[in-house]
Amino acid sequence: MTIGEKIKYFRTRIGITQGKLAELSGIHPVSIRKYETNKMIPQAQQIDRIAEALGVSSFAIAGFENNIRLETIGDFMGLLIMLIKTKLLVVDGKRDADDIYKAETVSFKVNPLISQFFNATVSEKEFNASDIMYHLRRNNILNDILNWEKINYRYEKCAAEICDTPDKNTQAALEQLKNDKEAIEMELQRPSMLLDSKGGISVKIPPNYLG
Repeated sequence: MTIGEKIKYFRTRIGITQGKLAELSGIHPVSIRKYETNKMIPQAQQIDRIAEALGVSSFAIAGFENNIRLETIGDFMGLLIMLIKTKLLVVDGKRDADDIYKAETVSFKVNPLISQFFNATVSEKEFNASDIMYHLRRNNILNDILNWEKINYRYEKCAAEICDTPDKNTQAALEQLKNDKEAIEMELQRPSMLLDSKGGISVKIPPNYLG
């Protein structure tokens, strides 16, 4: 999806008009309309203001090109998705017949090409970073990321197998799978619960959202 399509998706997802988004973000309504129709591309500052108004991370709208923040669960999910898609973080485990990883077998490792440059020290004992496995503590986040990984895995597998096929129906099915995958990615980046909730629940609310 383009940046404009993502802005429109999140705006309609929370049920506000272009005018309301313009009001919340402080950006002219004409500019919002041009962003959503891809007639104009917002700059990083405008993306930040729109993302704040929509209650999502800037990364969810702009992808790699914008600064990455790590304040909310949505921000964390966006970062995790980026690391897995770029293979900086490698998912390890056993898949079941439905292509989803079995949660009890899953661990995460830093890509060996990167981990070779690092050592970890624990109680004054050094370990090679490639020997360290990470486990997500929160089962709900783990289940969400594994469900996304399954469809991402299927999409990449299908794309590799049929990328050169001239059959229009096959290409349309692949495009639909891609759209489904991107929709899931965006949904995972919507949660606005703050990462540092100090034992309670704290949610990031866009300024003037209720005004």
